[in-house]
Amino acid sequence: MELLDAVKYLRENILDDIGGLGADWETFSEDDTSSFQLRWNNEELVSNINAAVELVYRRILPVKEINDDFDITTNQGTSTYILDPRILQIVGVRDTNVNKTLKRIDIEEVWDSDKFDITQRTPTHYIPNYDTGSITFYKTPLETVTYSLLTYRLPLSKLLWDDNEKSIELRDEFIVPMLWGAAAMCYEKDEANTADPNRSIYYLQKFNQEFPVTSAYSDVRKRRTSNRVVKYGGI
Repeated sequence: MELLDAVKYLRENILDDIGGLGADWETFSEDDTSSFQLRWNNEELVSNINAAVELVYRRILPVKEINDDFDITTNQGTSTYILDPRILQIVGVRDTNVNKTLKRIDIEEVWDSDKFDITQRTPTHYIPNYDTGSITFYKTPLETVTYSLLTYRLPLSKLLWDDNEKSIELRDEFIVPMLWGAAAMCYEKDEANTADPNRSIYYLQKFNQEFPVTSAYSDVRKRRTSNRVVKYGGI
């Protein structure tokens, strides 16, 4: 679904905020005085949609892929590298020079080695650290190699009202439930004609039923268990 269609659905079917009969809300900009007819301007709705989409991604991990943007090229003698912030979880790492996958280990498994960070050889293992947003190769790389990452990720880019014909990077069946989350955020806006705690709770509950809150932490548990099989977390 395109962003414009999602905002239209949110306005007309959930929030009932179209600015009155005959109002052309699609043409209203954030600085346009006409937008005062609306309880939420278009940019606010898009901001809340972005937040809701990201929460969906964190809860159900809907996209697993190999993306060149996330490749890591090592340098001799350097073992730790920064991950792209859009990466939620690494599923696998492959040495593109020899087409061989690396094994994942936890830092505790090699911490006691007195040569942990000084032995330079072709890496055979990787250690992800999602708290610091980094990955460490073991052994320390001896040469320049590009590693391809299979990952669960966040959307590649933020949605913008100025580009409202862009498709939302979610399967169609997830769009309306995602908009319930955006609506919950809308009703948290601290203004007299918008703040509505009861409606916020109502839509948050609907959102949580579709994307259970417990699943928001499942990827963290997976990250800290080395040998767990990674499965698709969708509905």
